[in-house]
Amino acid sequence: MKTRSHWTALFWTALYFILVLSPLIILLAGPKYSGRPALLDLSISMAFIGLAIMALQFVNSARLKFIYKPFGADIIYHFHRQIGIAAFFMVFAHPILLFILDQRYLRLLNIIDAPWRARFGVFSLLLLIGVVWLAEFRQKLKIPYAFWKLWHGILATFMIGSALVHIFQAGNYTDLPWKQVLWIGYSILFLLTLSFTRIIYPLKLMANPYIVQNIKPERGEVWTVQLKPAYGNMMDFSPGQFVWFTAWKTPFSDTEHPFSLSSSAVRKDFLEMSIKNVGPFTSKIKSLKSGDKVFIDGPYGSFNIGHYHQTKNFVFIPGGIGITPIMSMLRSMADWGDQRPVKLFYCNQTWDAVTFREEIQELSKRLNLEVIYIIERPPEGWKGESGFLNASILKKYLPAEWAINDTQIFLCGPTPMMNAVEKALQVIGFEESAVHSERYAFV
Repeated sequence: MKTRSHWTALFWTALYFILVLSPLIILLAGPKYSGRPALLDLSISMAFIGLAIMALQFVNSARLKFIYKPFGADIIYHFHRQIGIAAFFMVFAHPILLFILDQRYLRLLNIIDAPWRARFGVFSLLLLIGVVWLAEFRQKLKIPYAFWKLWHGILATFMIGSALVHIFQAGNYTDLPWKQVLWIGYSILFLLTLSFTRIIYPLKLMANPYIVQNIKPERGEVWTVQLKPAYGNMMDFSPGQFVWFTAWKTPFSDTEHPFSLSSSAVRKDFLEMSIKNVGPFTSKIKSLKSGDKVFIDGPYGSFNIGHYHQTKNFVFIPGGIGITPIMSMLRSMADWGDQRPVKLFYCNQTWDAVTFREEIQELSKRLNLEVIYIIERPPEGWKGESGFLNASILKKYLPAEWAINDTQIFLCGPTPMMNAVEKALQVIGFEESAVHSERYAFV
């Protein structure tokens, strides 16, 4: 399965680069105009590649499961952000290079007197600046995710539309039918993706709602939401995956939030998410009532043990609410009767906040499981590990042969903790490829 996933990832990566570079290839393959400055060709090339990337941004953020599966959602969203910044500089280089080539191009910035092709170009650039600036500074500006996501999509849509109009009106590099076919194709892909993500997929989610069965309080200000599908069969998922969850509104509202599934993948009578109170949305979870209708989009994520049926040992390292996907793994393994060795390093600030600690004790009786608690502020008389998880603690409990004997490590928690633990694991001899983590920083 891993080999097939690698080939799938390679296929999508190759196709992406082909689509990105196609405008440049067609530009270079076009008629050669004598006397045309090389700087002009460079300027147009940067713009074409940048715009192709921007158009494909709608595809890699559309949550197409067949694309997400081989990479994982966090990698796709991280790539979406980084490649978007790269495309910004490519597109912005287009007018800068024109101004360097000939200062008379500066007159096109006067949108009152400039031709319409220049107006659409300037408008597209202004929208691009707005899209990137809001994406980079959203958290510092404390803009709510749902509000930002809505306007991010609207501004990006107008930006791409304006840029395509600019290209067709400029005409110098789209004057032949076979060149126009490329940009018409990008326009169609853009419109189809937009229609799918904004209309078709929300309608599909609305046709398959879930019903709240129960709300259960847990330690550490966590509530477990138990769900059943209103119609049809229960969702199939791999232990460790997550879903996008919408409550109190419809899937058209852009108010969804990502939560890991915490229930066993073996159970088909209910689905559970365990959600910690960390903000305005999560603080309202406890007010959900039995019978309420909610919507779930998923499952997503390559952070799961479904790919590792032949693995000899597992190491689970959750921090705080990062225990939720790990609980799905532990519960599933117990239901499977899986007796492979598991080391669980569970990091928390206080002992009282250790979510699921009683159930973990019960699971230890059904699994080949050793639990090591690391408490940052331990209670008086605490005899376990304290402070922060480090290389010394990991080395104390992990046999040296595990580093070279097919061990898979699943790490989930606050980003600073995950960064520190990843380095500690490398220090004691584990390869980077053996460590799996999933970050939700895109929210």
